[in-house]
Amino acid sequence: MNLMMTILKVSLAVIGGLICFFLFFGPNPDATEAEKEAFMNGPYMNLGVYYTGFIVLTGLAIVVLFFVMQLITTPKKTLMSIAGIVAALIIFMIFKLAGTSDTNESLQLAEDVHVSDGTLATTTAGIYTVIVAIAIAALGAILLPLYARIKK
Repeated sequence: MNLMMTILKVSLAVIGGLICFFLFFGPNPDATEAEKEAFMNGPYMNLGVYYTGFIVLTGLAIVVLFFVMQLITTPKKTLMSIAGIVAALIIFMIFKLAGTSDTNESLQLAEDVHVSDGTLATTTAGIYTVIVAIAIAALGAILLPLYARIKK
């Protein structure tokens, strides 16, 4: 089983690498719009897009299968894990809905670089969510040993 999984991982990585190699043969930025359009609608780009979709959907299916198997074998720990993921999602959504005051100008991006407001809000929400998670973990690392000593 372990050998089969290793062979599967290596083969998927090799296929993905070959597809990326094919994409390198696409038109350069100086090419005409017709050449770029032909490449975007061509077989190499389609293969890359569909393979990426396959990998993402397969990964999601494996994660769901993992949670179902864990839910069957250790339901209490699994429900706590799922609750943590849901809590992180709620924190992320609160920060995303709150928005951000960042703009392209306040971030001092180059003149030719433009980032949409949605991208800025999503990125900021992700950063703040990670900061909250790190703060909670640090508080837990500091306070749980103290709590254990007081409880004794």
